[in-house]
Amino acid sequence: MDRNEREARRHQEDRALNKALIWVGVAIVLEFLLVLVNRYYINYNTSTESINRVLAIQAALVGLRWVSLAALVVCVVWMLVQLSKNGNAVLPGVLAIAAGGLLLCSHVILNFRDAGLRMMFWMVPAWAALALVYYLYQREFFFSAVISGLGLLGLWFVRHASPLGLYTILVVVVLVLLTLGLFLLKKKNGLFQLGKGKARLLPAEANYSLIFLSFVVSLVVIALAAFVGGSMAYYLLYAMVAWLFALLVYYTVKMI
Repeated sequence: MDRNEREARRHQEDRALNKALIWVGVAIVLEFLLVLVNRYYINYNTSTESINRVLAIQAALVGLRWVSLAALVVCVVWMLVQLSKNGNAVLPGVLAIAAGGLLLCSHVILNFRDAGLRMMFWMVPAWAALALVYYLYQREFFFSAVISGLGLLGLWFVRHASPLGLYTILVVVVLVLLTLGLFLLKKKNGLFQLGKGKARLLPAEANYSLIFLSFVVSLVVIALAAFVGGSMAYYLLYAMVAWLFALLVYYTVKMI
């Protein structure tokens, strides 16, 4: 590798790191907002001022849920249109992720209160970690981590909602659709095509084995927790965290 190639690679790595740090900064801001919600919406007192503040925050969360849902729909449609034209849909994709994150935060907090907020305190840093994985690691690790993260989310819903309820079923459906999409992507050598637009989501030489294994692991632990009981979900959460750590070690060693 000559000097120009090393310099180009260094600049590319710097750009990737800067993009990842932007997501980390957004996660820090969102964590701060969650702290405020915890202080003034969850742990409130019985004074008139505190109750009025709770009602105002609740109204804001309801409004945020509907606005973020509308924004998510618009951004997804925009992204599909851009992909069909030229394959360049970075901006609508980023905005769709941001809208989806706000939608999930507001909905979970409104429906699960303190348990949902505690989950958000963990999920927001997880989103930032996924951004680091996306920009700094192999794409195979990113998709394996996303699928494993959905497994963790499914276990949480088994424990805090209902083993066979709507939320758990929705997570399983998303898992299946995402894995099916990746299977079709494998047939196209990692190239996603919509209309005239093309976008490479995975390198042609990508190894899909751990991606599909992550799907099997996630599906098995959700099914086991759903049919055995919510207490089993508590211990399986640690098993999924261990699986994610094993993936991290494997892909880190692979990069060396």
